[in-house]
Amino acid sequence: MNKILDPAIDLLADAPLTPEQRVVWNQMRAELSETRAKLVEMDNRIQLLQREPTDEAGHTILTRPEFNREVARMLAFDERYGGTSSVLYYDFENLEEISAKFGKAVANAAVQEIGRLFMKNVRGSDIIGRLATDEFGVLLVRCDNENAWKKGKLLASTLSEGLLEVHGCAINLEINYGAYTFRENEGVAQGLKQAAQIVTKATPIVK
Repeated sequence: MNKILDPAIDLLADAPLTPEQRVVWNQMRAELSETRAKLVEMDNRIQLLQREPTDEAGHTILTRPEFNREVARMLAFDERYGGTSSVLYYDFENLEEISAKFGKAVANAAVQEIGRLFMKNVRGSDIIGRLATDEFGVLLVRCDNENAWKKGKLLASTLSEGLLEVHGCAINLEINYGAYTFRENEGVAQGLKQAAQIVTKATPIVK
């Protein structure tokens, strides 16, 4: 990227400008400042999409603080340039039972497979986070509420089918999921809370 002049530096501060010329110059400086801010936002988005990949689509599973930070950044991008994004919330409510019945190795393998299936089945621009031991979140960039619920249902079905058995153990994973579309000036915490409150129980697939 070409080096952009810091708009805080007034190169014509001591120039013998007329009042009219000074007004025009100040307008140009304001426009330069706004353009610079837009370029910074675009650069941040590029860095996010080019983060170090863990799969062929460029995904990684973020921690809750990382997820919250990146979602907040995307929401700010939506507010500045326009757009609608939604969040999916997933609760795998019987992971503790699986761990108690089959051991931690099986439960950990199930979590790893959950992450792999998420990464395989969302777009490269979407953001995935592990929010707690048995909770995951997915930000669907440029996705309205209707399509978010469709995607949520499809992912729940994919997870159910892909996790019928882990290390030879029939785990019968129980999945709750919800979708919420952010409104203007809403934060990620509010969106996740709303999504968690309107969860739908995925229909288990029995082998």
